[in-house]
Amino acid sequence: MANIELDGANKKIKVDSGDLTLDVPGDIILDADGGDVVFADGGTNLLKVTNSSSDVVLQPQVDAKDIIFKQYDGTTVATVEDNATFNIPASKLAIGGTAVTSTAAELNILDGVTSTAAELNILDGVTATAAEINLIDGGTARGTTAIADGDGVLINDDGTMRMTTVQTLKTYIGAKDNTPHFFGKKASEQTITRNTMTNVTGFTNSEVDSDSAFDGETFTVPSGEGGTYFFSAIVTSDFSDVGNDGERFLVTFEYEGSDSNMASSDFAKASGYNIQRYANTVTALKTMSAGDTMNIAVYNKDGDASGNAKVTTNSVFMGFKIIT
Repeated sequence: MANIELDGANKKIKVDSGDLTLDVPGDIILDADGGDVVFADGGTNLLKVTNSSSDVVLQPQVDAKDIIFKQYDGTTVATVEDNATFNIPASKLAIGGTAVTSTAAELNILDGVTSTAAELNILDGVTATAAEINLIDGGTARGTTAIADGDGVLINDDGTMRMTTVQTLKTYIGAKDNTPHFFGKKASEQTITRNTMTNVTGFTNSEVDSDSAFDGETFTVPSGEGGTYFFSAIVTSDFSDVGNDGERFLVTFEYEGSDSNMASSDFAKASGYNIQRYANTVTALKTMSAGDTMNIAVYNKDGDASGNAKVTTNSVFMGFKIIT
């Protein structure tokens, strides 16, 4: 039988063997006016419960040791580590009964986020799928859905993402000077084909005397435009020449009205013929700015002033901007 000793001088209750059970019909109250209740083992203090202005402080008494919370079966549910970390095992955190399944790495993505509550609330109600959002993040998935009026196009408007219609985009692109301009002329000045240019005159029945220019088509770079432009023309002419054989004519492009021809094709009246038909093709490539002009013209290169050479010209003129 174990002996219980009351050591009044050392203020101890000492049991010489076994356990000590306090079995009382009411509560067991530890009332320490010093504010500390200490748990010890073999004379080594392990845990101290301290009153701090009525706050309860649990504090280990051995350095580099943790406070560990375990279930009945020994499973650790939380650890207060010596480095002041409150460590919860993976998948063991729940809020209001709902398990938090995000990993620490996933939650750490929020570290440094400066979005306001109002900005985050924008996500409330977003119905976009992951595939749709991935298209913004460089996704390359695409199909063959036909484009129709009313379809939307996402545009970065100076840093703000906006949606516009395909019709609006079509109108914008159509207003740019990258649409080919085609012209056709008959001797009667009848327009065969014309695209987005004002009416022009020229290529009519006309006398061509010594080194005089025959009026032609003029292309003017629209306001706000500019770049590299390609020009081509086919000129078919009937000549009635009562002057000398070998009468020579020149079909040429002129930039800004300069006499320095950019491209030309010349031809001569053959000996013994009074009426001949000639077809000539000329091309030019030129970097131009808004307001610059390119003209297609016909000249009498070796004209005979006494010959009254006449030309009736049908033409096709083409000019368009090269998009790079």
